[in-house]
Amino acid sequence: MAAVLLYSCSGNNIVIGNGNDVDNNNSGQNQGLIVFKAEVTTQAATDVTTSSAVLHASYEGVDEEFAPQEAVFRYGTDASSLTNVVAAQQDVNGPSGTFSASIKELTSGQTYYFQASMDAWNPVRKKYVTVTGKVISFTTEKPQEVTSGTQPGWAELPAMDVKQDGSYKISASDDNLYYAWHFSPDVYGPGNKPARNYTVCFSAEDHCPLWVAAPRHSMYVGSSGRNDSYRADPDIPSDLQYNSKSTGGGCNKGHMLGSAERTCSVETNRQVFYYSNIAPQLSSGFNTGGGGWNLLEDYMDSQVCRDTLYEVVGCYFDKYTDGYGETATPDKISFGGRNDVSIPTMFYYAVLRTKKGTSGKSVKDCSASELQCVAFVRTHTNNLKGQKPSSRELMSISDLEKITGFTYFTNVPNAPKSTYSASDWGL
Repeated sequence: MAAVLLYSCSGNNIVIGNGNDVDNNNSGQNQGLIVFKAEVTTQAATDVTTSSAVLHASYEGVDEEFAPQEAVFRYGTDASSLTNVVAAQQDVNGPSGTFSASIKELTSGQTYYFQASMDAWNPVRKKYVTVTGKVISFTTEKPQEVTSGTQPGWAELPAMDVKQDGSYKISASDDNLYYAWHFSPDVYGPGNKPARNYTVCFSAEDHCPLWVAAPRHSMYVGSSGRNDSYRADPDIPSDLQYNSKSTGGGCNKGHMLGSAERTCSVETNRQVFYYSNIAPQLSSGFNTGGGGWNLLEDYMDSQVCRDTLYEVVGCYFDKYTDGYGETATPDKISFGGRNDVSIPTMFYYAVLRTKKGTSGKSVKDCSASELQCVAFVRTHTNNLKGQKPSSRELMSISDLEKITGFTYFTNVPNAPKSTYSASDWGL
């Protein structure tokens, strides 16, 4: 869309014309007539994600003696009301060129309209005038949709055979298993995409999470604090979950993904208080100060690296004896307002990271020699109070898979799941 001013010059006099004054046949009728044309072209948006985009425009025909004063984009969800304004990221100089701007905090799956404009010098009126481009649009991406037999490709995930069942995601092979994944609503990761918080596999039979998978990185730790907003996970049927924050069976409310690990924002922290992220944990020697699980949690904090630590925190419900000789047997307890909750017999961490921790590479692009993974396994007992992590609780990921029946780190082709070195983990 162009703003066109026509004028003719005779000495110091400037006479404004219009489009009809132009002699296209060059008959000489309007000899000396000069066309001043300042044009802005709004160009297609690029790098469109669920919450961001980069807007582009070009311009030409600007008086060389007067650089454009201001270049901006106006945008909004209504083509007739572009109320948001963002300035160009570049200085605009010369008779022609381009400019762009990034916009963030957009709504996923939403169509946005935008228009480029800039102030250009009008040599007739001897002032700057606003020249605008056409209004065009783009639509932000939707969060990844999952259909039968597919799953997200995140590095921390175990294998999931997901199918959609009405409003919920369940296992295609076991309708006892429900899946949910949660994104931070106000924290963004690489590519300015919403940061994923965690993914959970929840058992309708045990009324407890089977595993919670999450990335661990310093970007998730901030100053939001702990909000204790316990409530049902909206992506799993509420009648399968706890119906209160009450405890029982000698247990307290044990986070799978800890509150202290998600303090980058209030909303992110609230999600870890979903009941789907809570398991009953013994309160006198396991999930308490100096307890066996708390000491292991503290140790996991020391393994977080710049390249990201990927972890699966899991529960097991059959009889189990660990490397310390501790044994637990299955049982049901009253917990969370229910009287049919399975108490875990064992908890574990399955973890994966780069050996260097500072390689700057995705674990998906690493060779097996650049990666390390292992499982830390502890029987659910009060007898491990004061027990610091040691090689006695380590096992290969492949051996853990044989126990639990889950396949871990399925999206990392070179994960060395059959081997581990205690020294890689400082043990």
